Amino acid sequence: MLDLAGRSPRSVRDKNPIGILDHMAANDDVVLCPLVYGYVNYSAPERGHPIAFGNAPRRMPGGRPGSTLGGTGIGISRRCEITPALKQHLLWLMSRQAQVGFIPAHDGQPSRREAWHDQAVNARWGGFYESTADTLEQAYVRPRHNGYIAFQGKASALLRQAFEDRAPADAVLDSLQALHESHRAAGSER
Repeated sequence: MLDLAGRSPRSVRDKNPIGILDHMAANDDVVLCPLVYGYVNYSAPERGHPIAFGNAPRRMPGGRPGSTLGGTGIGISRRCEITPALKQHLLWLMSRQAQVGFIPAHDGQPSRREAWHDQAVNARWGGFYESTADTLEQAYVRPRHNGYIAFQGKASALLRQAFEDRAPADAVLDSLQALHESHRAAGSER
């Protein structure tokens, strides 16, 4: 990872995935980002260069693509009153009609597998879905325990600094492990 980080242009080193993709769509100095969350809007942007997405790299030929599935689906506040109209709307959002038609037509990313393999949906979005479906199917789901997002942010900052300092791998791994354990302990206290 240190070698790979050293090849990364300074222009994107401190950016999050959206910042990196924004940069790639507007500039020509970054042509490859081997692991980045997929945002379909960058495959057929209103302005800038389209970005081609593909399955995540595999450790060995024929192996499982290595990736984490994150992102946000449908969120409903605990304060929300669950009404019949809300239930009906949620059922519609998950329907084939919404997933294959409405959501992709309005620049959203559908969650139903059949939408990811739909020819018209893929034609509209430069093959984004077919090109990344294998990764999505086999991805590791990002942890959802209390404190994980904060841990991810701090761990990313720790790694960026370690790469900048060219820190020894064993020390970095020890620091990451300690950080993870402290966040797990803090999350279980809530």
